[in-house]
Amino acid sequence: MKTDSELAKLELAPAMEGLSRTLRVADVIRRGQLDFVSKPGELVESEFETGTLSAAARKAFALMLRKAGPDAGRNQTFTITKKEIRGSHKGNERIQSVMDELLRVIIRIRTTTAKGKPAVMSQSLLSSCVEEISEDGMSVVEFEFSDNFKRMIEKSDYYARVNLGVMLALQSRYALTLYDIGCLIINRQNRVKKFSVEELRRKLGVADGSFKNFAELRRDVLVKSKAEIDQLADFTVEWEEIRGSGRGRPVEAVTLMFYPKDPVEQEATAKELDRPKVGRRARRAGTVEEIIADKTPKLNRSKPFPSDSLHFCSDQQLLTIVSDYGGGWDKDLIAGEYRKTMGAKLASMSGSSLYKSWEGFCKSFVRARGRA
Repeated sequence: MKTDSELAKLELAPAMEGLSRTLRVADVIRRGQLDFVSKPGELVESEFETGTLSAAARKAFALMLRKAGPDAGRNQTFTITKKEIRGSHKGNERIQSVMDELLRVIIRIRTTTAKGKPAVMSQSLLSSCVEEISEDGMSVVEFEFSDNFKRMIEKSDYYARVNLGVMLALQSRYALTLYDIGCLIINRQNRVKKFSVEELRRKLGVADGSFKNFAELRRDVLVKSKAEIDQLADFTVEWEEIRGSGRGRPVEAVTLMFYPKDPVEQEATAKELDRPKVGRRARRAGTVEEIIADKTPKLNRSKPFPSDSLHFCSDQQLLTIVSDYGGGWDKDLIAGEYRKTMGAKLASMSGSSLYKSWEGFCKSFVRARGRA
């Protein structure tokens, strides 16, 4: 997996009329097929006015922003597949709730008025969202950004280069927000951001009544987010607590500091991103993972294509492939056509070659017949 440093040498294409700096970076990312998202700095620095966003909703919006690329400021409807939104999650059941979050939340973004005066704009992120009812992975979600968001990104001249792999690997919504802030300022000379405790709570989207005192906020938000970011990002995060006067000297503000990793640390981070997420928390905590040897004969792992109904198939990968790429057609209908096409060759196929062949056939079947 690529790390943030691999985009540090990115040279922007010559200025293109009508595109802000943020959108020009999005254009470079699209043309280079790079695993990054160009996120407007105004969005990274925004605060929640009503509601908040789950980790799933934050990731979904970043993926939608990446899908739109340099066209994000245009008045058009964009399309993204459910498979792209859900990522490693197997089902589509939470997509509707994620879209509802994006339609409902209101954020505050710093901007200027028509007269050039500093102002704060309250806005939603999406103006519309249409989700196809079909549950196969290639069904789509159509979406359009809100008018205010489009106007903002059209003028955005500072941005965060968000590493897609890191973003998808982070689990906490608070870690995702701190990671975005780090991506925004890590390449600056001044890598420090100061917030009052209340500003930090609004920026992170901490609900009223949660983590009522700073000790809880430190323990359950900052410490846990730091552990995730230090393990997975191209930089580390530290903070200093600024205390006021008076009884107990309560913490009134927090200064966040971000430090780039050296090449050795970056290589270790890249290796961690390429490892399965299973056991990641244990590796983060420094506990020893017990590795149990798999004594199952290798021949048993590579199963042939089933000769009976797929409704009784125990190979989840075959079922996932037909669900994602079968266009909503009955899985046994596609399987029957696949067996006819492959003939005797099918008996000798298993493992990755079988999965690749099965996926290719499902795609060609849908191209030939359309979706059900």
